[in-house]
Amino acid sequence: METNHPFSQLQLQFIDPIQHDYEVIRPIILFSQPVAERSHETETPRSTVSDKARRFVIGGMLGLVDKRSQTSQQQEVGYPDPIANHILYLKQLYPPIHYREIVRIIENKFGHKTNHNKVKRFLTGNPVPVQLEIPFVTFHDFDDAYEARWTVVRMFYEGWNKKSIANLLKLSRQHVTDLIQAFAKDGFAALEDKRTRPTNHPDNQMTLPFMEQVFKAQLEYPDLGRFRLHGVLEQEMGEDTPSETTVGRAMNHNRLWLGAPHPLKQEAEKKEPAELPYEPRYHHQYWFIDIRYLVKQEGNWVYSVCIIEGMSRAILAGMASHYQDELVILQLLHTAVSHYGRPWGIVSDNGSVFTADAFLRVLDDLEIQPCPIEKRQAWQNLIEAQFNVQRRLADAKFKQSETFAEIQTQHAAFIQVFNTTRHWAHRQRTDDCLTPISVLGGRLGRAVTASQLRQAFRQLQVSRVVNQHGAVSLQRFYLYAERGLTKQPVTVWIYEDRLNIEYKQTLLARYECTVARKQNKITAVTDPKLYDTPFRSPQQELLVLDDEQWLKVLERPPYHPRQPQRSPEATQLFLWGAALTLFLWLFWL
Repeated sequence: METNHPFSQLQLQFIDPIQHDYEVIRPIILFSQPVAERSHETETPRSTVSDKARRFVIGGMLGLVDKRSQTSQQQEVGYPDPIANHILYLKQLYPPIHYREIVRIIENKFGHKTNHNKVKRFLTGNPVPVQLEIPFVTFHDFDDAYEARWTVVRMFYEGWNKKSIANLLKLSRQHVTDLIQAFAKDGFAALEDKRTRPTNHPDNQMTLPFMEQVFKAQLEYPDLGRFRLHGVLEQEMGEDTPSETTVGRAMNHNRLWLGAPHPLKQEAEKKEPAELPYEPRYHHQYWFIDIRYLVKQEGNWVYSVCIIEGMSRAILAGMASHYQDELVILQLLHTAVSHYGRPWGIVSDNGSVFTADAFLRVLDDLEIQPCPIEKRQAWQNLIEAQFNVQRRLADAKFKQSETFAEIQTQHAAFIQVFNTTRHWAHRQRTDDCLTPISVLGGRLGRAVTASQLRQAFRQLQVSRVVNQHGAVSLQRFYLYAERGLTKQPVTVWIYEDRLNIEYKQTLLARYECTVARKQNKITAVTDPKLYDTPFRSPQQELLVLDDEQWLKVLERPPYHPRQPQRSPEATQLFLWGAALTLFLWLFWL
């Protein structure tokens, strides 16, 4: 080779490490090139270049051989042929096997004691040839289950560790541990196939009646996933309800073969859960309230208004309404407070109904703290999660409803199902309280007396009893409510120019009214609007009247005080009047 060729180009022609080392020192030996200069050209440490040159001068080409890679000078390691063959077999059967593992196996199988260093040197000098894997029957390929279990136990007591057994036999490490523990406890009896399929085995539960029941539930609740649908089936089947996984298998089967609807899928970016500004720490610390658009009916929206308790997520009060005004909110708040007491605070958005003076005045009278969330941060209100459940659980039924009364019935049914169905927020509880109503457990908030409640809502609502004509008397007006509620108490709400008559959170009638604030008197009631409700009387009317003939508002005449009347003076009758009359009659005859 020429000396003026760059070393980087010469490296491409080397086929042996000795050739590389020789070329490094060749200019030094033949042409007396300085070691430092050659070290810089070859990018090799100066001490290494000097050491290679010194060894070449002393030993020639053999001096360039790396003595560290030679095994001829190491002590010869040998085993009897049966042991040597078995070591090579183990290494070829399971290459990741540990040296100490081989030591235990050799000692247990042959009684020959060795150490891991000796095994390592033996395998280094006797490398395992590269070939196809040795065929080995895995755990699930055994024809006899007893033999499969015995193989696991035998390998463990031979010295194999659990991880190697699991990987070699292709089963879980936990399964290996269970078999070993069972054998240590019961001996060979633990290897017997004593198990029978439990009654709640999925293959036993996937029956045609169950599949049909799941299919009907999927049609009834087309937007539910398996968690919610399992909760619905749990109410119907009780303790015999299969697991959530089995329900999911049945749902997939029905989607594949029967065309069952699939729940709505919304791919959302996974975000780390943010900390809620109003995280409840105890029951009735926070209530959450909001309004949701349900469906459009005859061109007008129907709204869902709900109040939930933060700790249990139970719906305390809810209603379907044509309106989303202050009167609806105050009606719902009155119902919730009268049944469950007062919370510490009520969380809401910054809508006008929640910042109105009437709403804030009632909260102040009841000593409830208003807790508004940040603007455009709806996730801070826990009721938003409840609305997502409502969308999946009941929206299909709301869309199928033809009348407002049906929507109200479906809304009440939704509240019942929601409160008695497992909630995702309680899935990790260990006290078997998995539904909102069970977590609430009848707990109440701060006590509120009837007088306090009346005082807080004094300017908004009064109670009246429906008469035999279905009307209520309010000051000098008769207002129609519902003839089917005769002799039943109803609540009349008056706020600004609106007057609502409701019974058990169901709006019966709505009127426009004019109130003289100073005298606190109603001067006019107009624009009556009645609603179809489940309380409508089943008896048909004898005469069908139109809106003009049917007087829904009847005003009594104004009261006029009576004028005091003087009593007439008494007149004395003649005592002989009758005798004189008889005498004149006889005289005329």
